[in-house]
Amino acid sequence: MTILTLDAPVIIENGTQLFASCNTTEIHFEEMSLCLGKTCCKNTQKNHVVSCVALVSDSEMRAECRIKLNETLECSEDLDITVYKNPKVMLSMRNGNAKQADYELHCDVFDVAPAQNISVTWYRNNKTFKSFMDSIEEPEKNSYILGVNISREERFAEFRCEVQLKFGELKPQHPVISTTHRLSARYAPVLRTNSSKIITMAWGGNATLLCDIEGNPPPVYQWTTDEQPMLETTNRLDITHVNSSSIYSCTATNILGKTTMNILVDMEENDTTTDPPVMPTPKASENCGLTVMPSEVYVKYGDSASINCSTTSKDPALMNWEFAVGKTSGTPPSVTWMIEKLEDFTVEPFCFVTLDTDEQCKMKPNITLYKLPDSVTVSAAGNGPMKEGEEHQLQCHIYSVAPAKKLLVKWHKDDKTVLTDYLKSSDVTPLPECLNDSTVRLCNVSSIYTFTVKKSDNGSLFRCEVEFQFGPAGPLVPPSMASEPYTTVVHYKPTIKNCPGYVGVENSFRLNDLPCETDGNPPPGIEWYYNGTLIDSFKVLTRAESGIYKATARNSMGQVNTDVHITVEYAPRLSCQMLYEVEVEDTPKPLCNPEGLPLPNITWFKNGKEHFPQRWEKNESGNYSVKAFNKHGTAEHMFYLDILYPPEFTEPDTTTGVTVDGNVSLVWEADGNPKPEIQCNDSLAENVQASTVGRQKIITITGATSTNAGRYICVATNKVGKVTRSTTLLLKDKSTDLSQHWWVFLLVLLVLVIFLVLVFILKGRKKHGRYNFPLQARFTVENGTT
Repeated sequence: MTILTLDAPVIIENGTQLFASCNTTEIHFEEMSLCLGKTCCKNTQKNHVVSCVALVSDSEMRAECRIKLNETLECSEDLDITVYKNPKVMLSMRNGNAKQADYELHCDVFDVAPAQNISVTWYRNNKTFKSFMDSIEEPEKNSYILGVNISREERFAEFRCEVQLKFGELKPQHPVISTTHRLSARYAPVLRTNSSKIITMAWGGNATLLCDIEGNPPPVYQWTTDEQPMLETTNRLDITHVNSSSIYSCTATNILGKTTMNILVDMEENDTTTDPPVMPTPKASENCGLTVMPSEVYVKYGDSASINCSTTSKDPALMNWEFAVGKTSGTPPSVTWMIEKLEDFTVEPFCFVTLDTDEQCKMKPNITLYKLPDSVTVSAAGNGPMKEGEEHQLQCHIYSVAPAKKLLVKWHKDDKTVLTDYLKSSDVTPLPECLNDSTVRLCNVSSIYTFTVKKSDNGSLFRCEVEFQFGPAGPLVPPSMASEPYTTVVHYKPTIKNCPGYVGVENSFRLNDLPCETDGNPPPGIEWYYNGTLIDSFKVLTRAESGIYKATARNSMGQVNTDVHITVEYAPRLSCQMLYEVEVEDTPKPLCNPEGLPLPNITWFKNGKEHFPQRWEKNESGNYSVKAFNKHGTAEHMFYLDILYPPEFTEPDTTTGVTVDGNVSLVWEADGNPKPEIQCNDSLAENVQASTVGRQKIITITGATSTNAGRYICVATNKVGKVTRSTTLLLKDKSTDLSQHWWVFLLVLLVLVIFLVLVFILKGRKKHGRYNFPLQARFTVENGTT
């Protein structure tokens, strides 16, 4: 059976303080110590427990408790403690292989111990996507790679990795969360709009050809003319002084594929005149065969734009673009307006043509210049913290965006959409002109999400996403931008769980050892009360401190109480006497009740052998020992057991006689435990003496007289009982007392013997013929016969 109990955690974080204690069931020992790594503590008070605190700074930690019983005997108990270090995590993205995955996400883990206990979980849009446990001891392995694909319909997805240390059945540590990466869908190049593939140009004209193909990753463009490669590698191709019809081909290529767009440039002869063109006076607003391609253009702020204008009219007198910014190229019947960097929201170029009849027509394309916000952020509206049960607002700040009235705001909580806002509700606080004016300008707008705060909202990730709603003619993928996640911090009342009744061991149990779990925000402190008094939770409890304790968890939101029944168990202890008395024939029962919890079992021993009879007998007095034991230890006590029994006289009632003036002694002997006291009803006359010798009572009568005759009664008494015996004394005369003439009887007896011998001799002689008559005659005379 072990005599040491070591209480120390089996797992602890590096850099924290380790507290441990060790207690013993031994009563007598010379020295006791506890070492935590290189820090050692000794039991200076010589009680049964030693405690120690050490700073955990090593990757390996060991707790060892030692006790020195004497010069030659020493015992120890030790425990290996796992020291862990929470990891640092960094998430990075790389382009994947087109045949395997669109992206490669690298979750890099470093500065962690032990490395073989790492669990890595991948999240896609806040849902568990993939997880695994790295159980291979490869300390150099610190990067975990995930290949992902995003469909074009999905548009984008958010990814993060979480790294957690796990230690089997022990409680896992809190995960370390990486930053969140938002990845867009990757797709092969596709035609973005139904752009015209035929351009009719005048002889010697100039034009800009647009390769209206998009893809992700952004494609590389290659132009050819009549299947001959050209040097241009952008999505625009400027052609000048065109003097023949040709087919221009643009091939857009990325790692996922390629798409080719063919543009036919058709030449028409152009009859020129020597007179310079004259700007005609516009007449009716007729079409005049004008076509602008594309007729509806969506341009990202700062990007280039190009619109071609052509007419089917023969020999127009004048054809051009009217514009405030940009430039034109080409000659009728096809002219192109272009701008390298469009940043003017008021731009409204239009194409016009004047016919020889002085008829003028014009056509204006629909140009939408849009600008994604400089930033989108989420913050809490108001200065106070979020409190459970109260209404709260989050505000989405959208800075420098246009056109604001085309924005759709989506609020997301974790992986769910909780609000879709078209910036028309009362929760929106933009500048009025940003939504109501027809003038497009850069605006700062915001959207407010109002909700009733729940406890479950704590730690939730809220984000807002803004998206332009341009309709079917807009970009295939609506331009959008999302905020970084906003982590909500909710204040809520404390709760206490896993705090049942508990059994601890004296001198090693503290209230702080209880497995009670508290929850609440701000994190609640827990206080312990006993009989209304605040108790130090680090105080070691004793056997006298069992009872009902009240645990109170409290924070700024309130408090919660729970009662916990604490039982402090302890090893047996015997407080017994050195001497016990029992009566013979009694049924044995415990003589002293041992202390201990759980209630100890008791075993009796006599002379080293277990002994506990059905009933006590006279001869069972002697040295005994009793041993009490429970799961926490053993106690033993030695004592003398005295078996008491009532007095007993050794002889029954008797009768005896004495002659006048004679002497006589009357004796009574009694046995018993304790030694009985014998009292007799003697008259104590002058000739009577009473004495006690050992267990005998003696009455001696000298010179007996008639007053001494009678019945003598004696009583033997001890604390167990008493018994009575009587002796009757008879007084005799001397004449009747044959005992006074013993010599007469002896003489008669001698004569009789001699006579018998002589008779035997005479009979023998007669048989042999020998006769002696003179002897016979003499004998007869002597006897007085004739």
